[in-house]
Amino acid sequence: MATLNTDEVNALMDVIKEGSGAQAADPTNPPSSKRGDATPYDLTNRDRIIRGQMPTHDAINEQIASMLGSGLSGRTRMSLKVTTGPATLLKFIDFNALLAPPTLVGVMSLGQGHGMALAALDPGLCDALLAAALGDRKARIDDQPPEARREMTSVERLVLKRLLTLLTDAMARAWAPVLAIRPELLRFESDPRLAVIAPPTEAAILSTYEVSGGVSGRIQLAMPFSTVEPVKKLLLSAPRVNNQSDSRFTRRLIEELEQIPVEVSANLGKAQLSVRKVLALEVGDVVTLDTDEGVAVPVYVEGRAKMLGQPRIAGGSHAIVIEKALDPLAGVGLNLSPPVAA
Repeated sequence: MATLNTDEVNALMDVIKEGSGAQAADPTNPPSSKRGDATPYDLTNRDRIIRGQMPTHDAINEQIASMLGSGLSGRTRMSLKVTTGPATLLKFIDFNALLAPPTLVGVMSLGQGHGMALAALDPGLCDALLAAALGDRKARIDDQPPEARREMTSVERLVLKRLLTLLTDAMARAWAPVLAIRPELLRFESDPRLAVIAPPTEAAILSTYEVSGGVSGRIQLAMPFSTVEPVKKLLLSAPRVNNQSDSRFTRRLIEELEQIPVEVSANLGKAQLSVRKVLALEVGDVVTLDTDEGVAVPVYVEGRAKMLGQPRIAGGSHAIVIEKALDPLAGVGLNLSPPVAA
């Protein structure tokens, strides 16, 4: 039997410690690791991993769709309905890949400090809305190859900008309770490659609005995630965009409340008498109260002390002149007991 050298003994002991069998490891060919290949990670990469839905953001999109549908119906005199679904998150490079050259892209500003956004309109929807806005509400734009499409005139661009103002106004109103953005359409780009507002790897929130009815098509809105990141917690919480009150309802409710009759009384003072003295009272007797003359007395509204006033004679009738509203914490020492009916 051959004698093992020092290197062979050390290799055998290593194999025994690892529990991988009695085979000796070859120093020139070490065993491969069982943990798999290493994955490189760049700490300077700006990619974000975002999990979970944003209920408030979806509610904002629904409100934008409702206002946009009403506005387009009024401008085009057509029965149009705009619907939306949950927003999706993707990179700008992936969003630009979805846009074909015939797609018209509107570049808009979101206001100072909020960056920019993109609004992409399907070619058929763009042409149909222009025709309806210019008076031809029965126009139907057939699908044409990209090379057959013509450039819009300055008048058409102006009309389309007026139509997209409905979208920017709806965005400003819907986002107001969460984020004070001021969207404004800057220009149109017929080539999506020229509409670059963020790095290709920047995350974007994509909202899609489906237009149906007299015309059909799709409007896609892409906003940088960095714009809404400061209010991400609000977007992840329960919807709160419907907390706005109706001023007409509030005014009408106030008018109704003002017509409700309430009982107003004043406590001029109290006196403590025995039953014998009460039974002995006759017409013309004077009962002395525990209130000094000239001291303000409390005025009660539905049994609660609300004001202070002075007894007076007005027009031949007894009256109370209101001096000030009563602070509940400043009523110490005053006779604040409500009057007791005789």
